[in-house]
Amino acid sequence: MDLNNLKLFKMAMTRMDWAAQRQKVLSQNIANADTPRYRPKDVKALNFKDVLRGSTAAPVTVARTDPGHLKGTIPEQDHFRAQGVRKTFEESPDGNQVVVEEQMQKVGDTRADYNTAVTLIQAQMKMLSIAVKGGGV
Repeated sequence: MDLNNLKLFKMAMTRMDWAAQRQKVLSQNIANADTPRYRPKDVKALNFKDVLRGSTAAPVTVARTDPGHLKGTIPEQDHFRAQGVRKTFEESPDGNQVVVEEQMQKVGDTRADYNTAVTLIQAQMKMLSIAVKGGGV
């Protein structure tokens, strides 16, 4: 049984992929907090209506021109494009626009989103387990 055929699993897994990609981008922002003229980035917000319709952007894959070539190394979770953030209200004298407090708040929000998706998957797995084994806990 392929769990990706179940909408709830697909939504939760997509949310987890999005959160992982966003954490990566936010950590790069925090790491560059002292880099002159660095502008923070963020990933495109996830629209669950598109996920339900199955119209989210498909991951880009490497073209294989020869059967002996390897499949490629582009991870699937990189299909959420990073987008630039509008001008922030605070900018350092060297032109850096990273506000560490804002980035840390986004990191916390993203962690909560990821944990919610994990909890949904765990609950669904428990329900499937009960349905397969029969009976209750």
